Amino acid sequence: MNKHIKKLKNRTEIRWLLPATQRSTVFSVNHIPYRTLCIAAILILTLTPGLSAQSESKLIRQGNRSYEKGAYSEAEINYLKAIQSEDPSHKGLFNLGDALYQQDNYLEASSVFDSATLLNLEKPVKSQVYYNLGNALLKLAKDSAEMAQQALPASIESYKQSLRLNPDDHEAKYNLAYAQNLLKEQQQQQQQQQQQQQQQNQGQDQDQDKGQDQQEKQEQQDEQQEQQKKQQEAGKQEQEKNARPEERKISKQEAERMLQALKNDEKKILEKLQQLNARQAKGAKSEKDW
Repeated sequence: MNKHIKKLKNRTEIRWLLPATQRSTVFSVNHIPYRTLCIAAILILTLTPGLSAQSESKLIRQGNRSYEKGAYSEAEINYLKAIQSEDPSHKGLFNLGDALYQQDNYLEASSVFDSATLLNLEKPVKSQVYYNLGNALLKLAKDSAEMAQQALPASIESYKQSLRLNPDDHEAKYNLAYAQNLLKEQQQQQQQQQQQQQQQNQGQDQDQDKGQDQQEKQEQQDEQQEQQKKQQEAGKQEQEKNARPEERKISKQEAERMLQALKNDEKKILEKLQQLNARQAKGAKSEKDW
């Protein structure tokens, strides 16, 4: 990892009025919106009248001195003034990107380097610009998880473009391989996260299905218990009914016969009573005669 960080250092040449220090990196403007500092690119393309070429060189030298002291914010101001000269060169713009990069403003640095790629530069110079663009994008991807999905592929494309212009750039080859491996790891991590999410969703679905099955099973058990209870109550009622003597129903004919029998019995009883009364009366008369 330390080797890689060392590889990300700028490789600015002295002819660009910067010491041979680090070489920056940035994100492609196709993925990151421009900010205020992108006005620098517009100023270069439109060649807004302003400072003289001599003033530009002076401002760049002042910026370089601040840069060497580590006063990157002060250097940024001088470089920004330099690109507003009457006939600006790529030097001030390139150095402005370096100053922003040193302040960890990778998004703004990427906008500036991307603007520099639009200029009509010699192949070696433009290769350096694309290299710095790739570095800034790679730094942005490593520092911002939100930007990583866009910045990392853009950095890879920037390194490829740099190598198209300068195939012998070993540092660009190294950083390209590093960025590609990082992208591969990122994709694998995303895939693992997706799989974990799918497994989690499946687990939740299974738990939900299991809970639903248990509920249905409980409802079936409750229904069976209710049916058994009803059957038990019906059986109990049947047993109680069977325990009571059954009342025999009498037909109309039987009722008439029974009534007639009762009348006959009553007639016989009356006759017996009359006979008994007659005997008693006769006995009483005989006793009187004595």
